Amino acid sequence: MANKKHLLHVCSYTWETGGPASVIHNHAAFEKANGYDVSIASAVSAHQTPYPVPSGVHLFTFANSFFSKIMSEFSWPLIFWFWKNNSRFTHIHVHGLWYFGSLLPFLIPNTAKKIISIHGFLDPYAMGRSTWKKKLLWFLMQKRFIQRADLIHVISRDEERIVRQLFPELIDKIHYIPNGIPDPLMQSQDQPLVSFKDQIDAFRAKEKFTILFLSRKNRKKGLDILLEAFAKSDGATFNLIIAGPQDDYSAEINAFMQSYHGDGLLVLDVVTGANKHYLLSNVDGFILPSYSEGFSIAALEAIAYQKPCIFSDRIGFAEDVIAHNAAIICDTTADSILQACMTLASPKTDRKAMAFRARNLYLAEYQIEKVAQDFVFALNHIN
Repeated sequence: MANKKHLLHVCSYTWETGGPASVIHNHAAFEKANGYDVSIASAVSAHQTPYPVPSGVHLFTFANSFFSKIMSEFSWPLIFWFWKNNSRFTHIHVHGLWYFGSLLPFLIPNTAKKIISIHGFLDPYAMGRSTWKKKLLWFLMQKRFIQRADLIHVISRDEERIVRQLFPELIDKIHYIPNGIPDPLMQSQDQPLVSFKDQIDAFRAKEKFTILFLSRKNRKKGLDILLEAFAKSDGATFNLIIAGPQDDYSAEINAFMQSYHGDGLLVLDVVTGANKHYLLSNVDGFILPSYSEGFSIAALEAIAYQKPCIFSDRIGFAEDVIAHNAAIICDTTADSILQACMTLASPKTDRKAMAFRARNLYLAEYQIEKVAQDFVFALNHIN
């Protein structure tokens, strides 16, 4: 037991966080099966809901403190806990940048091997927000801490190019491993709530092509141009379902709903479990016109469900999608989105063949078994 490997994930592990929490969940069981004792440390706000925890994995949550208004996810309880317990961990895996938890393992001395997953936080769009804070933090700490990492994990080829350009001296530490998910079509599913099923069935009974957006209601997801495209269609082309946790674009969606007088738009909150499975199984198409992504789990789920899709080229694996002709790629403009929706809804489009190619791409490259084993191999071979 003296050689037991203890892995700590440091992140915001909530439904509201989106992708990183899902990535940790999907990997943790494989890490445990490969000899790691796995823990997760997460600062949370009162309005956030912790993400489900895999069996045998330990979750520690800590309340955000007042200073989190200045430094995202700053938590005194997390500091005290990490100070007391950091010697337990042989590996510390930080997810993302620009928040207090990503700095903590480098501020308090410890002997753990340190892994940083960038998760799209160096993307030009992400870097363009809160610019002065990020520039200051980059100059003071963030760049130096990335250089001190033992493994730098990138999840897309675009991200790999960015990180290699920033840190040409660290090429041997940079590892490209994409995101992966369990095959949703091979998972046993409960029945959806009757009220939810009835709501979706009633909406789809309008007999118009139904497109689903399923992700956080965040501005970077392209919701502004999606709603503009929907308004331009004037309800003639497609019905739209928007589902996902509340975020920084929720107020604009609510305002749009108040001024919208048609019946072709349905807005839902968080959809999980059997309800999510029913929703993804029964829509006609899927859309994610993001301005910025690390590697979209939502897009990955859509192709795994064998849905005909529309994506921007920022989803993290657009190069593979284009190479396999597995979805329609749109620009991040309302006109391009509207044209893509019209094409997807057209009887002339062979949606079945497109969805089949998308599903085959997922099976070949992004099943969690393959991806997680690649990551465990990287962990076991850190210099």
